Amino acid sequence: DNIVMMCNTQDVPNVLEPLVDLGRSDSANLDAVFELMTKSRHRAPCALMSLVPTAYENEPALSNNPEIVDFYKFHGGLLEAWDGPALLVYSDGKSIGASLDRNGLRPARYSITSDGTVYMMSETGVVDLDESDIVQKGRLGPGQMINVDLATGEFKDNIAIKSEIASRHPYGEWVKQGRK
Repeated sequence: DNIVMMCNTQDVPNVLEPLVDLGRSDSANLDAVFELMTKSRHRAPCALMSLVPTAYENEPALSNNPEIVDFYKFHGGLLEAWDGPALLVYSDGKSIGASLDRNGLRPARYSITSDGTVYMMSETGVVDLDESDIVQKGRLGPGQMINVDLATGEFKDNIAIKSEIASRHPYGEWVKQGRK
């Protein structure tokens, strides 16, 4: 379904045909589209937010961040939401991160140690960490994302990374202009 929707919603589907292939898995096709977007000047978290959006409508966690809602409304008019992998781990050489799809059915936990190392795992206890060394623990909920900037080592939680990406352009204004 994702492949058909990707081709049907584009003006020039024949350009996308080498990119997406019914003979490959949904995950492989998502990876190919993600790679195209990151090579087309999208940052990895932006590409993933566009392809696999969170359920943003009437989401209380986003009530103080209308720029994130505007981002999703704008991109919802450009791309069909991808249904597929539950946990996505990504990197574009500038950052590394993980995102859980809007259903949130896969466990995704992280720990940050005092030396700044971020560990991501499906369950606690997968990696043997000294509890006294852990400065922060968390888990991804449905549609949530974490990101680490590889140049600075800065860790960003769900709202921080999505707000940063969504604030780069006036998506709300663009959506309003498009409705006239």
